[in-house]
Amino acid sequence: MELTRDEVVESLFREHYEGLLRLSYCLLGDRCSAEDVVKEAFCSLQSHWSTLRDRTAPLGYLRVSVLNLSRSRIRTLVRERSRPGWLEPSPPPDTSVSVVDRDEAHRLVEAVRALPRRQCEVIVCRYFLELSEAETASLLGLSTGSVKRHARRARATLLTTLEETR
Repeated sequence: MELTRDEVVESLFREHYEGLLRLSYCLLGDRCSAEDVVKEAFCSLQSHWSTLRDRTAPLGYLRVSVLNLSRSRIRTLVRERSRPGWLEPSPPPDTSVSVVDRDEAHRLVEAVRALPRRQCEVIVCRYFLELSEAETASLLGLSTGSVKRHARRARATLLTTLEETR
């Protein structure tokens, strides 16, 4: 028996929402914006279901959608932040993590976000989403060799950056 569109989307939401949220959060650095992006990706999947070329791979559609929507949000933020009078809102307090852990996690996320775009995307996919090199290459439209090269360069940069801030 084949699942309906709503059943597939609901199952994907239950199984992959957190991973997609991590992907967007690592790129954006803001949980509220990341949640908006992921919700928008699921809405897009729902509304474009009939036009999907491969209905057996909706997770790939969601990942690409989250990646592209996050990139778009970053471009919007860059434009907004370049305007005079822009103020960055402070993040809400997180009581579930100790201050030290939160500071270290924040430093790591900021260091990853400071990487060149491709390196940042590769690190997020490989280490935050735990995708294989092949899955990362497919998602980002790169060769496996490029994924390895970007990951190696990013790890070297992160090691230097994080050592300097200790």
